[in-house]
Amino acid sequence: MIDVSKLTQTEIQKLGIDTLSLAIGPAGMGLFMHQFDIGRGDYTRDRDEILGNPTIEEIVTRIEKRRISQVESSDVLPKVTNMKMLDVTKLSQAKIRRLGIEALTKTLGHDGMVRFMQQFKRGSGDYT
Repeated sequence: MIDVSKLTQTEIQKLGIDTLSLAIGPAGMGLFMHQFDIGRGDYTRDRDEILGNPTIEEIVTRIEKRRISQVESSDVLPKVTNMKMLDVTKLSQAKIRRLGIEALTKTLGHDGMVRFMQQFKRGSGDYT
């Protein structure tokens, strides 16, 4: 656990997202964060502009590169060389929420977890 009193909100957000990605995978992170933020905008209309139209292979390659980059650049999170992918399709929303909160609390402590979660106040977020 680190001393979050010395971190900016942006640093806590990045560390929280990295923690969730490593603990419950990118899909789990998205499901976890979606439980707390309704967002705004029209993702269906804007999706292609935001994401482009990548192939499945390009998406997998991007995910793998990002995971490696996150693990190598993190001086707080444990080094993971052979990450097992968590199948979040078999988990309930409650289980995803519990795992996410546990991972955030383990890495950021209670105060850091609270500061991370403050960004999810209703209407505060945007998907872009």
